[in-house]
Amino acid sequence: MDRKEFIKTCGFACVGGVALATFLQSCASTNYFAQNSIANNKVTIKKTEFVKIENGKSIPRKYVLYKSEQLNFPICIYKISEDNYSALLMECSHKGCELQSNGDYLVCPCHGSEFSNKGIVQNPPAEENLKSFKVTTDHENIYIQL
Repeated sequence: MDRKEFIKTCGFACVGGVALATFLQSCASTNYFAQNSIANNKVTIKKTEFVKIENGKSIPRKYVLYKSEQLNFPICIYKISEDNYSALLMECSHKGCELQSNGDYLVCPCHGSEFSNKGIVQNPPAEENLKSFKVTTDHENIYIQL
């Protein structure tokens, strides 16, 4: 194989590897939109939404999403501890792109900003924290004040 053919083959292999990795990552990161009810600008989500039953086993969810007709972006609700939750608008404070959830943090696909599960900027270019909502709980439910 001559040098030109080798470089061409390696280039296609690299591009294919990146495309495959991106595809596989997108398949694995399916988001779950929680069932909810809303009254008087207060969203109610059952705490059981943070548990996924698969093959008879309970698998905890780190977060669930909520989509409102009132808002242009979804809200990501993170379970910090048993009775501590954070609710964050998934709009990047840098340029307004919709964030993607990635485990315990949110990432902006437009410019790479990262935010903690409490909405605090972890990596620029964003400089402002995310908009958050007041969250209260009882034994069964999580309440988010819009």
